[in-house]
Amino acid sequence: MFVFKAVLIIFIFEYLTQTQALNALNYYGDSAYPGRCVVDMSSSVVLMNLGESVKLDSLPCTQIFCMGDGWGMLQTCDYVPPPNDCRYTAFKHWDAEYPRCCKRHIVCD
Repeated sequence: MFVFKAVLIIFIFEYLTQTQALNALNYYGDSAYPGRCVVDMSSSVVLMNLGESVKLDSLPCTQIFCMGDGWGMLQTCDYVPPPNDCRYTAFKHWDAEYPRCCKRHIVCD
């Protein structure tokens, strides 16, 4: 079982790092909940198992994907500069699932 879990974590990590996003591997473990990712959302605590994710409402288009044993991948939208003389404005789909929520309106002067 351990080998299967390790291979699955490596596969998930490889998949996530191939996407167009800024990723950061972090430890979200808590000894009170062994093997799970624990995220304090200020109004509640989210407990996740391997393969589950939660979108952070406090940050635009950011999610935590649980990779198991308390390890999770924080994912945010990749920054791609807008065309010359243009700027980003609001997110097009603020409430959409990650990464669809990354799309933004562009205004050109």
